[in-house]
Amino acid sequence: MKTQTKDYYRLLGVRPDATVLLIKKAYRKLAEQYHPDVNDSPDAAERFREITEAYDTLTDPERRRRYDRLYSTQSGSRNTGTDGSQAKNTSSGNGAKPGNGSADNDSQAASRILKVLEDIWLEIRCRHPEIPPVVIIIASGTDGKQARWGHHAPGRWHVAGETRTEIMISGEGLRRPPRDVLGTLLHEAAHALAAARGIQDTSRQGRYHNIRFAQLARELGIDVTQTPRTGWSATTVPGHTARDYAAQLQALAEAMTLWRQSETITRPAQRRSNGFIAATCPCGRTIRAAASTLAAAKITCEACGSSFEPKAS
Repeated sequence: MKTQTKDYYRLLGVRPDATVLLIKKAYRKLAEQYHPDVNDSPDAAERFREITEAYDTLTDPERRRRYDRLYSTQSGSRNTGTDGSQAKNTSSGNGAKPGNGSADNDSQAASRILKVLEDIWLEIRCRHPEIPPVVIIIASGTDGKQARWGHHAPGRWHVAGETRTEIMISGEGLRRPPRDVLGTLLHEAAHALAAARGIQDTSRQGRYHNIRFAQLARELGIDVTQTPRTGWSATTVPGHTARDYAAQLQALAEAMTLWRQSETITRPAQRRSNGFIAATCPCGRTIRAAASTLAAAKITCEACGSSFEPKAS
């Protein structure tokens, strides 16, 4: 991955102190020029990929701060769009290998994974430009009734004056092979594509994936199979898609050095309430009945002929 040594400001033709508005304006102009749908020159796709990468970084306040720190330390040896030779490992996952025992690398492991996930999303967007930028987080996937590998949550974040969708990748899911994690990202990207196109791809509060989701998933290169509970949701990455994302899978393999323990939520057993109350008759027999039933008409005890009355609390 080369993203951290590229001069994003020079790629967009703006100054390092450019406002977000100027960055957006520069990006729109360049995107119209280099979008693969309108420019069939051999380097247009790569150029579009680079300017989109620059735009996503410089319009996200936190990513821009991280980039600017690197930019200020490397500006002396920087040139346009090229990769400087860096001996040290960066958060993109290159350099250090898993399990090397370095305390510094251990403390940055989650940051490396997050950076790789962000780079993969950028790659997905470059292949499918309708998919919008998002905010990716790593969180628990086992803190509810149903374990989740990922989640698509529209409108959760505000970035540079825009509302963005949140994509959650579960920390527990990072124990799986990189190919499965890629499948989760592509699965959530299919939801993002559905939202961009105004397609209702799920029902039952988002749990059931319908045939429209399956069509979008296949468009993004993943295979989905149907289950009775969640519909077309079981996701696998076929060989041709794994080859298309080979570089990203390698970066994931290098960065995935940790994963989250599943949460075990133990709740005290609760007695189920059905709304019934106890009622007794003079002979001592007891029944349980709805309060409304007792109020509507007398219930006669067959043993003594008296009526059941609500039991005094």
